[in-house]
Amino acid sequence: MKIKTIVKVMNFHSLLHVDAARRISEKYIRMESEVSRIIDLIINNRNFILDKLALKVNENAPELNIYIGSDYAFCGGMNASVNAAIAEDEDAEKIVVGKKLRRSAPNTVLFMNRDGLDKEYERVADILEDSLTNQRHSAVNVVYNHYYYSGSIGMRRRRIYPIVLTGEAENFYTEDFSVEGSAEELLLALCSAYVGYELKIAATNSFAAENVMRQNATTESLKKIDEREAETRVLEAKIKKQASFRRLLDSYVKKSFYGG
Repeated sequence: MKIKTIVKVMNFHSLLHVDAARRISEKYIRMESEVSRIIDLIINNRNFILDKLALKVNENAPELNIYIGSDYAFCGGMNASVNAAIAEDEDAEKIVVGKKLRRSAPNTVLFMNRDGLDKEYERVADILEDSLTNQRHSAVNVVYNHYYYSGSIGMRRRRIYPIVLTGEAENFYTEDFSVEGSAEELLLALCSAYVGYELKIAATNSFAAENVMRQNATTESLKKIDEREAETRVLEAKIKKQASFRRLLDSYVKKSFYGG
C-alpha cells in the first residue's frame, strides 16, 4: 500500500532526526559550558572592578517566556500542552515559536514558525540582548516539550536567566588577567551568548521530542496497518474458501440432479 510506504519513510526520518538532534544538542551544551566557565572566571577576577548590578534583574519587571512548539504532524498533544501554558501566563511577555501555537496571546512580542528560530534567530537574539542590557525582564524562561528518554516526554518550564553560576572558578582559580575595554560589556555579551545557547539546547531537545512522538505515532500506525492487512488477508482467504466450497457444492448438486 502506498500509505504504508509513506508512513515507513516518516518513521525512518524521525529516527534519523532524533540522532541528529542529540549531536547538535551536545555541541551547544559544550559551548554553553565553556561560556559559563568564562563568565565565572570574570566574576571572580580580582583585577576587575565590576558593577555586580550588571547581572541583576529588575524584580518588578515582567518575565519573558519563550514557547517552542512543533509545526509538523503527529504532535497535536505536544502543542496543546504548550498552548495551555501560553493561556495561563497572561502577564508574561512572550516569544511564540511554532505556527500551531497561539498567535494572538496577550503580550506577544514576537511570533514565528518553528524553522524561523534557525533562519531568523537574530530577531530573538536582539530581544534577549535588549532584555539583559536594559533589565527589561525579571526572568527569561523557555517552555517546551522535553525529551528525557524514548518513553518519557513532558512539558518543561526552564529558567535560563538570571544565570546561576556554579562557583567552580573559585576552586581552580590561580591567576588574574585583564582586558582592554569594558569588562561589563564583555560580561553582558557573554551572558547573551549563554542564554542563546540555553535556548538552542531547549529547541534542539524539543525537536528530538517531537520526532520521538512522530516515530511512536508512525510505529503505532504501521502496526495498525499490518493488523488491517492481516485481517484483510484472512477475510479474502475466507471468501475464497467459501467460493471454492460453493462451486464444489454446486457441482455436487448438478451431478445428483442429472444422475452423474
